[in-house]
Amino acid sequence: MLLELHNICKSYPSPAGGAGLAVLKKIDLSIEQEERVAVVGPSGSGKSTLLNIIGTLDRPDGGSLHFDGTDLLQFTENRTARFRNRDVGFVFQLHHLLPQCTVLENVLIPTLPEKKKNIQRALHLLKRVGLSTHIHHRPGELSGGERQRVALVRALINKPRLLLADEPTGSLDEVSSLELVKLLTTINKQEKTTMLVVTHSLELAKLMDRVVLLKNGRLEPFRGKL
Repeated sequence: MLLELHNICKSYPSPAGGAGLAVLKKIDLSIEQEERVAVVGPSGSGKSTLLNIIGTLDRPDGGSLHFDGTDLLQFTENRTARFRNRDVGFVFQLHHLLPQCTVLENVLIPTLPEKKKNIQRALHLLKRVGLSTHIHHRPGELSGGERQRVALVRALINKPRLLLADEPTGSLDEVSSLELVKLLTTINKQEKTTMLVVTHSLELAKLMDRVVLLKNGRLEPFRGKL
């Protein structure tokens, strides 16, 4: 098993004081190597919080989180940073590209200081997403769909074992969204990574191996219709 969560809990302080707001309540989740899982659920149900905990951007209040048998919650700060950089790729709803950098430079940021060794891989991936003629463009010169394709390549540049995507199509129009869905699933399968995606897109969810529902702080199999 690549990823195992057991009894993960997370609460946030109440603005009015008193008892905090419980966002995640004893979450259990296991994901196998190369499995593709979608998390769906109402807005504010804790989907992004769950993704951030798995990606070690946030810490749970309780529970255990193991990656390939290793307890991520016992990592030092430096080792956690290396894990995020080498083993995890992130794609967010907003691309978070640096506006002053070119497409190629943005893709290579996670590879610093070894970017020279990764230029050919970057060029190869950009070609696969149809952006080989845009490598010297800056984000402001790209469409929303093109910026998200750059973000996808950046997430994959270090050959991560786990790809985390938080509403990757949420800011796109229908045409761009469908294009990104196809690219995301096709390239992820070719790269042989494990993927966990938070999404409201039924088109994306139905392409996953499994769909789970996060509601009222608890995770359960999705029994709706895709």
